[in-house]
Amino acid sequence: MTARARSDDRVARTRSGLELRVGRLGEHALPEVAAIERGAYPTPWSLAMFTTELSKPAALHLGAWDSDRLVGYAICSPYDGVWHLLNLAVDANRRRSGIGAALLVELLRRLEENALLASKPPPAVTLEVRRTNGAAQALYRRAGFLEAGIRPRYYPDTGEDALILWRTPATLRGRLDDVPGVSA
Repeated sequence: MTARARSDDRVARTRSGLELRVGRLGEHALPEVAAIERGAYPTPWSLAMFTTELSKPAALHLGAWDSDRLVGYAICSPYDGVWHLLNLAVDANRRRSGIGAALLVELLRRLEENALLASKPPPAVTLEVRRTNGAAQALYRRAGFLEAGIRPRYYPDTGEDALILWRTPATLRGRLDDVPGVSA
């Protein structure tokens, strides 16, 4: 499927030197998104779940393209004053090449830029990650996320716990004192 470049697309270079186009993800990419999702998760999101998230005007959903091929995506939505990174996945054959990091960096850059333009404080971002997903945890920690809690048996396919990670101005300084619901 041919992906059209848009004015808000940005070029990102991964640590392996790969040049990607990162931009808004639209419904036209859903077949590619679904294929990546099935390869990434034991219990993948349905097309209806993606359609719902992509239809939210306040949400931020990004794709990463290598030439015209979608190789990863990120879905982030605002809830109750904070951003929730709901889904970040990379094509199974392209993992560990910096695509996830490029998506995360661009997502955070856009959230921070939008907050600045709206004269709002830097955004708080939260997510859940499997306790056993060390690679994802390392990616998020490099971006300033810190563990702030656990959701027991969060993942219904295995009953595995989820770690709750947050990125806020305080977590960027190694502290949790501005994370909602956490005693510093």
